[in-house]
Amino acid sequence: MRISNDKTGAGLGVERQEIDCRELAGRLGWTAAEVFADNDLSAYSGKPRPRYRALLEAIRAGRVNAVLAWHTDRLHRSPIELEDYINACNDGRDVPTYTVQAGPLDLSTPSGRMVARTLGAVARYESEHRGKRVRAARLAAARAGIPHCGGPRPFGYEPDGKTVREPEAAAVRVAVESVLAGALAAVGSP
Repeated sequence: MRISNDKTGAGLGVERQEIDCRELAGRLGWTAAEVFADNDLSAYSGKPRPRYRALLEAIRAGRVNAVLAWHTDRLHRSPIELEDYINACNDGRDVPTYTVQAGPLDLSTPSGRMVARTLGAVARYESEHRGKRVRAARLAAARAGIPHCGGPRPFGYEPDGKTVREPEAAAVRVAVESVLAGALAAVGSP
């Protein structure tokens, strides 16, 4: 299981995926021996996913007979990672992948690998396209003077991001005036 963004840290997204995967295991007559879940980690960003790496190691060590995932995009959104996964699943053994949403993938056959690569390409496209949309929307909002949503309240402003909180704004003005007057140069900053 994997979810990219868990704003609350509660793990509810991966928990829902695990419930669905366990139901699939039951329908297949399988027992889940180990759960590999990376919460609040993107498969697109390239940041290390410790439990995904552990899954690959378990496959290579022969401790995994099959992989269950909610969808193929929960496993990978990177073509390089997908090829590594395919190689691990086919290195002397055929480790099938079953998904709740996309069905089974037989990575031991050319057509099964083609389906996995196609799903992987679609997942990568979705990530790249969404990233462009989000960046464009944030730039348009910034140009329109609309504060960025999310994150902590900006210092000097009320929670709406527009209304000035005067005591904090006064401190910001003093700091800006000090910098403009050369205060940083006095402490040895360039």
